[in-house]
Amino acid sequence: MIRSDNLLYDAIKSRIFINMAFIAAIGLITHTLITQHELVGFSYALFPIGMLIALFSKSASRKRLFGLLSFAHILIGGMIEPLEIDAIEKSFLLLPLCYLILFPNTVWPIVIATLLVSHYFLSVPTDDLYEMADDSVKLMLITVFATSMTYYKIKSDKQLKKYRDDSLSDVLTQLPNRRAFYQYIARYADCTIDNHDFVLLKIDIDNFKDANDSFGPQQADVLLRFIATRLKQVTVNKAELFRLEGDEFVIIVTEKASIEQQVEGIVRELSRPERFHFELDRGFYQVTFSIGISSLKKATNNRDIWLKNVDIATLKAKTTGKNRVRWYDESLLDETIRAHQVEVELEQAIRLNQFVLHYQPKVSIKDQRVKGAEALVRWDHPNLGMISPIEFIPIAEKTKQIIMIGRWVIKEACEQAKRWHDEGASIQISVNVSTVQFAHDDLLTYIRHILRRTELPPHLLQIEITETTLMKDTERVTRICKILQEEGITIAVDDFGVAYSSLNYLKKLPIDVLKIDKSFVDDCVNAHHDHMLVRTIVQLGHNMGKRVIAEGVEHEAQRALLQNEGCDDYQGYLFSQPLPADVFEASFVKAIPSEWASQLKACQ
Repeated sequence: MIRSDNLLYDAIKSRIFINMAFIAAIGLITHTLITQHELVGFSYALFPIGMLIALFSKSASRKRLFGLLSFAHILIGGMIEPLEIDAIEKSFLLLPLCYLILFPNTVWPIVIATLLVSHYFLSVPTDDLYEMADDSVKLMLITVFATSMTYYKIKSDKQLKKYRDDSLSDVLTQLPNRRAFYQYIARYADCTIDNHDFVLLKIDIDNFKDANDSFGPQQADVLLRFIATRLKQVTVNKAELFRLEGDEFVIIVTEKASIEQQVEGIVRELSRPERFHFELDRGFYQVTFSIGISSLKKATNNRDIWLKNVDIATLKAKTTGKNRVRWYDESLLDETIRAHQVEVELEQAIRLNQFVLHYQPKVSIKDQRVKGAEALVRWDHPNLGMISPIEFIPIAEKTKQIIMIGRWVIKEACEQAKRWHDEGASIQISVNVSTVQFAHDDLLTYIRHILRRTELPPHLLQIEITETTLMKDTERVTRICKILQEEGITIAVDDFGVAYSSLNYLKKLPIDVLKIDKSFVDDCVNAHHDHMLVRTIVQLGHNMGKRVIAEGVEHEAQRALLQNEGCDDYQGYLFSQPLPADVFEASFVKAIPSEWASQLKACQ
């Protein structure tokens, strides 16, 4: 930005110098015209007035009018009273250069020089023709050279300006880009000026990767252009809008008065669903945003802290459900420090044996028999205490550490299931497999290896995958699940009904179990729509030959409704919360009769 200021300063100095040179040249020419003409000399007092009007006029037509009238004045005066050759060569060399200043990047200076030479060539005495010819050649050469150099200089400056503007503009959306954003805040974002604040809104498009995967990169670019156009409409005459990269935009609100009202107005417009509902070639797409907001004043006028604060607020908005707006406050700082500590220490948690598995019983809805368990990972940190998976799993998936954690969970769950099996209790253990594991790990080979090593019967292992995982790479996921199923492992779809719920994948994929998401179970007793959704999922699962299990059952009324609808199994706090292996064993494993185990095996 300092460089830009220097360029502006240099341009102003250069313009002042050119204007002063122009005025000096006009003064010299005027002095020659007045002193060398006896009859019409007094009239040339008008010449500098016309030329100065042409110089400082903003109107192009007025500039041309006074410039040409001033030149015509010289020609008419020369016809009435021709000048001597000495007077001509003293000052008229400067006249085409003055018109070069008035009309740069045109042929007017050459035309002026040509007319000037032609006019005075006919009026000089015969004895002076050689000298006049010599002066004329010099005048024409200098004028042509100066005009050509000026043309190329202006053309070069325009091209340079275009390159500079392009470097500050996003190619796709034509919005100012990241570089322009940093230049803007370096120049303007200073609370000490007029004691007013600057507020930064960082806008992250929710689930944009899904749009890119579903509609393709070309349609995703079209969507970005649509969004950019709407954002410009929202912010016009209110704030500065930039596109940083990918699906990230920023808005700087710079109003001196009522800045909070300005921010609230923008956020209100961004939250209107109908404003960000777009039609693409393959269908409609509803856009929502996670928005982080930070005040420069509250960042103690430190731009680096200001930018970091808005990143923290945006991340918080994304990780708390998306389609959220979050102002930065001090409570976020503690959360950020903790998140950073979690990310740093996550890598060594397995090596230090800090992870444990808890097991939540899966229960027959009819006779309350424990038929299996879901293995749920917990992080028992020595300093931070028990860390919830909700907190560390997203970090692990982002850093790909979920692969090692997922492998540990599979190994630990299989070893525990084998121990219980050897004790006479054949309890099927289900483990959740992340989308990242399917995408970046050789899951099939690893599961086969663990089953061989532990000698666990395959029917005692269940793999739970989400609908999102199924849709990410359907062909690959289908192939892996089919092989696992053929080898005796059961496949369950977790959180069914939350994401795509495509009947097409239910038809094609090797799925054994549908798990009704807790969000439908919560209100199934009181909300008619949720009740109908539960009934539909149960009937759909049974009609397709799948078992159906409900998650998050916490009240007897929920269990009774699920039983009436024909749901097979359930899990939830109504029966038991997730328990450590030893507690689960004492409560349920040793209580399972041997005939239950044989019945369980037969059911599989």
